[in-house]
Amino acid sequence: MVAGCKTDYQHLPTFSEQKQLQVVILTPAGSNHPQAYDAQKKTFVNMQDAGLPASIKFLPAPANLGFIPSTALKNAETAESYPLQALVLAESVATGTVVEVIPIGTLTLQIADETNYVIVTIPAKPSEQVVAAATLAELKTKYPAAKEIIQQWFLHHNPNQKARLGGWHDEKYTEDLIRRWLE
Repeated sequence: MVAGCKTDYQHLPTFSEQKQLQVVILTPAGSNHPQAYDAQKKTFVNMQDAGLPASIKFLPAPANLGFIPSTALKNAETAESYPLQALVLAESVATGTVVEVIPIGTLTLQIADETNYVIVTIPAKPSEQVVAAATLAELKTKYPAAKEIIQQWFLHHNPNQKARLGGWHDEKYTEDLIRRWLE
């Protein structure tokens, strides 16, 4: 590798060569220290709060938080775009790890009159799966508390934002949503 070259995680392919959806991990499961990806510097950075590293003043992340590369949602007010957010239900995975996943559903939230999407996934590799649910219906049936924990965490982890539940959507809706926001 040439010195100074860095991986452009934001523009990695959305799907791997094996046709699996990919997620770039930002904040590992169990962490209270949210990370972000600086696309200009091509590096992972601590999120900031008043110039200091941010900390989630709530329960730690219940699963791995990340984003789907080469997707872009547009903010209507600022014209900025950002990738689709994803949650990987797995053991803790390091920041910057790219995980092949199976999307099982979408949690939608209303925050400041804007719809936010959280794509809920499981690892594609069976050996990395801690939740044996390949669909939202299976998650609801086999792990009803997991769905509730995820929902409550996203509604309450940031006291500065007034989040309202928009709803849950199945894997078909999720696949259509991802394709709609491909760059």
